[in-house]
Amino acid sequence: MPAPGLTTRALQTEMLVLQPTPFCNLDCSYCYLPQRHLRARMAPATARLAARRLRDEGLLGDELTVVWHAGEPLVLPPAYYEAAFAAVADGLGGAAIRLTHAIQTNATLLDEAWCDFLQRHRVAVGISVDGPAALHDRHRRTRRGAGTHAAVERAIARLQARGLPFHAIAVVTADTLADPDAFYDWFERRGITELGCNIDEAEGPHPASSLAGAAPGPGHEAAHAAFLARLLERSRQGRVVVRELAAAWRLLRQPPPAGALNPQTRPLAIVSVAHDGGFSTFSPELLGQAAPAWGGFVLGNVHQGGFRAALQREPFAGLWRDIAAGVAACEQACPWFALCGGGAPVNKWYERGSFAATETLYCRSMVQRPLAAVLRRAEIDLGLAA
Repeated sequence: MPAPGLTTRALQTEMLVLQPTPFCNLDCSYCYLPQRHLRARMAPATARLAARRLRDEGLLGDELTVVWHAGEPLVLPPAYYEAAFAAVADGLGGAAIRLTHAIQTNATLLDEAWCDFLQRHRVAVGISVDGPAALHDRHRRTRRGAGTHAAVERAIARLQARGLPFHAIAVVTADTLADPDAFYDWFERRGITELGCNIDEAEGPHPASSLAGAAPGPGHEAAHAAFLARLLERSRQGRVVVRELAAAWRLLRQPPPAGALNPQTRPLAIVSVAHDGGFSTFSPELLGQAAPAWGGFVLGNVHQGGFRAALQREPFAGLWRDIAAGVAACEQACPWFALCGGGAPVNKWYERGSFAATETLYCRSMVQRPLAAVLRRAEIDLGLAA
């Protein structure tokens, strides 16, 4: 029997997250990956089969983004991705869709050969960099404890010299909040115009966010609100577009339909596939986490069965039941629901211990405070602020 309340005909996959390897060459202090020491790699045949199952099961829409992410993707050479990209194209079998490949990288291994590959395939590139060297090197270090900021700056210079577009994603910790101007200035001086500001989330082996503080209570949340307010003022005058604030403006101007708002709460909107073919859905960070009660959130394996078939059995049925209950509870309790769609399941699980929970630190930091900042600014601009 299908999971309760699930209509399988309307399912559509927007993002396919392929984990080419769990291994990472760095040892960042806030990393959530439990198996980043393993050097396994995904066979191109696994990537081909994942894409083929999307096609054969009618899960493709007009667009598909394939994100290569998990460990550090660039520890595998460009030749690996030549074969892997070809395998995905073969699996899609000429489906009439707009296909985008995306890579999120720590950039420490990005050289001219990688620039050639990225340019040839028009890959969407995200660079993980936390801003000024003192902030970045405090958390993003090699396995021998050395800083990585200089290597990332060299990679950024290579991309810019080649005219290759990229965006940056910084992890914002309590350390970042003290000087938002220095943080913003670093990105602007380097000509980086697209910036995402993730918080260091409580996930997997990283049990607590630095924004939460050491004891129960608001921790550094007021400081984070002030940080966002300052970034908003700087971004209105400068060249750096801050993802969370820009998204908040878009949501206020034209909220999307409720059913399309949050892919993390829609089955198979995001499909994540591990190096061995094990797959999951909802929040990509769930796959492979140490959660015995949920089987590591692995719902099946592309070598053994399809995505739709996994929705007909456990553990999906229980997972969907709890996630749907959490979304319903958010709708009842949260004034921001219409602009959020029910939160991120992975954060509910790690912060609250249940997918059926409601508000999390992640909700407040990544959704509510950016929206509150732009609402406040809009009121000031309109002369409505007290």
